[in-house]
Amino acid sequence: MRILHTSDWHLGKLLYNQSRYDEFECFLKWLQESLLSHQADVLIVAGDIFDTMTPSNKAEHLYHHFLAQAFKNHIKHIIIVAGNHDSPTSLQKTKEVLGVLNTHVIGSATDNLEDELITLYDGETPSAIIIATPYLRDRDVRTSGDAQSIEQKNSDLLQGVADHYHLLANLAKQKQQYIKDTYQITIPIIATGHLFVAGSSVSSADDGMRDLQVGTLGQISASIFDDDIDYVALGHIHASQIVAKQSRIRYCGSPIAMGFGEIGRHKQVLIVDIADGQPIQVNALSVPIFQSLAKISGELDFIYDNLAKLSEYDQDIWLEIEYTGSKVLPDLRQLITDAISETRLTALSIKNRSTYKGSLSQGVTSAVPKLEMLSATDVFDKRLEKEALNDDEKTALKHAYQTLLKELQETDTKAQ
Repeated sequence: MRILHTSDWHLGKLLYNQSRYDEFECFLKWLQESLLSHQADVLIVAGDIFDTMTPSNKAEHLYHHFLAQAFKNHIKHIIIVAGNHDSPTSLQKTKEVLGVLNTHVIGSATDNLEDELITLYDGETPSAIIIATPYLRDRDVRTSGDAQSIEQKNSDLLQGVADHYHLLANLAKQKQQYIKDTYQITIPIIATGHLFVAGSSVSSADDGMRDLQVGTLGQISASIFDDDIDYVALGHIHASQIVAKQSRIRYCGSPIAMGFGEIGRHKQVLIVDIADGQPIQVNALSVPIFQSLAKISGELDFIYDNLAKLSEYDQDIWLEIEYTGSKVLPDLRQLITDAISETRLTALSIKNRSTYKGSLSQGVTSAVPKLEMLSATDVFDKRLEKEALNDDEKTALKHAYQTLLKELQETDTKAQ
């Protein structure tokens, strides 16, 4: 059996308000071709298909068109689980229709664990058991009431997630044994997960991952994945990596750079080969770059020199420019605009650090970086700095804020 593992498409995501639909379309076309050329039997998408819980019509069209084309190309099975950016309701609403296209969609956990167990067949013969687990929200695994500390709620969440996977693994092994007794074959168990495994490394500060971790908040131990699970296809972290030094537990990472901080990061999907009696084989398949990005930071002359070099390339390049010189340049944006007016370069972001430093040095305290440059956590931290609190109090407030932010971001807006 050959599996192609991908995740974190984030269809509909903007980069400094710039539409990226052409990139997404190119990626999905490339993925379609890769499924065919590498003769994949199963496609697993481990969460965050969309960037928001209310995806645009264009984003949904790309998604459904891809699945329809995959069916026409005779891809045997497609497994899709929801991520924290996805709306479980939105994904589930087309579940029955997509089931006709050999596509299994799991939007959220239910009271019936069997809903997350999918047995794949090759003709009449079972070929694999999939533990298709989506992103688990607090309400999915809650074991106690609301009246508890932040630390206790986090501890209960982690334990609830671990218990959820252990129960599913036991059910999968029972099903595996039944199939062995019935068909005299041992089929593999594959699990999915959309979560932050402790020890994993994020790709960059601007890679689009929601900043929900403070200390160990929300981080899950790799020990939740039973040793009898042959492969764990993970999503959520945008950097491809092996987890806990176990080659069977993998993040494939996002297929395109989600921010300028990811420039130079290797983007890939994973080809997983499972053969009876043989060690599992995992190989990376590099994803082409469909939109060039460049980041320039420095003095004005340095910026000009690099703009000139980049303009020599016969391609569209999106830029993030940061001026760090000491001279105040209030007209920096116009200077950059003039410099690239006859080129295929587009400046999506121009950061003028000198303006902030110059204003502050003159005693003007109202000059602050633009809001688009700050995350929700950055804003909270800056507000917290104004309070006369000790470190323990600040840490407690950060935990409380992160929990509130997490609950807000996990609200299924379409279910309301």
